[in-house]
Amino acid sequence: MSDEPHALAGAYALDAIDDAAERRLFEAHLAGCEACATELREFRETTARLAMAAAEAPPAALRGRVLAGIRDVRQLPPAASAAPAAPARRAAPSASRPRRWRRAVAAGLAAAACLVTAASVTAVVRERHRVERTEAAYREVASVLSAPDARTATGRAAGGGTVTIVASALRGRVVVSASGLRALPPSQAYQLWLIDRSGPRSAGLLPAGRTDPVVAGTWRPADKLGVTVEPAGGSARPTTEPLVLLSPA
Repeated sequence: MSDEPHALAGAYALDAIDDAAERRLFEAHLAGCEACATELREFRETTARLAMAAAEAPPAALRGRVLAGIRDVRQLPPAASAAPAAPARRAAPSASRPRRWRRAVAAGLAAAACLVTAASVTAVVRERHRVERTEAAYREVASVLSAPDARTATGRAAGGGTVTIVASALRGRVVVSASGLRALPPSQAYQLWLIDRSGPRSAGLLPAGRTDPVVAGTWRPADKLGVTVEPAGGSARPTTEPLVLLSPA
């Protein structure tokens, strides 16, 4: 079973949980989780909308072409109940083969439709999660910027570019925005540090080329923020001198 039962709502909506025990456990969780119940309803509504979105009205002339062409379609031979045993056995496969073929085609089309719908729903779910993460990040940024004790500092980084911070001890967060920093090779990254008398502690990486603000670390009133160049993935401790060191007024 997934360690996070909430993540199974999409798979359950598509009837894609193959493990019977996992399905029962999720259903038991669903009975007491209003958030999952709501999400399940939304997933099913989305699936229905996607299915309808794939529908297309047939061309106006299609019916006429089908009726005109039906005259040329060879009919299946009628079942010959009075025919000798041997010919009857030969005729049966001839009649059943088209039916099996039609059933196989129908099953294939149904499977293809399910795969398309599942892929579409997966894309919708991923996009929804991405939007939710983005909205949560912007709410956190807005919370810091609107804090009554928010303080700002801006500095020019060695090698070019500027870094601006807005810190709030009340919120316990610092918002970092960078502009014009030199591009780094893939083997390096900009790392943020919060530094006080006890030393530096990592506040995460500054994504390459990112211009929108990010929320970094847990801010304390005595902290300063530094930016260093580190190996890709970051370091446990700074390995270079800070390009800029900021302390809000």
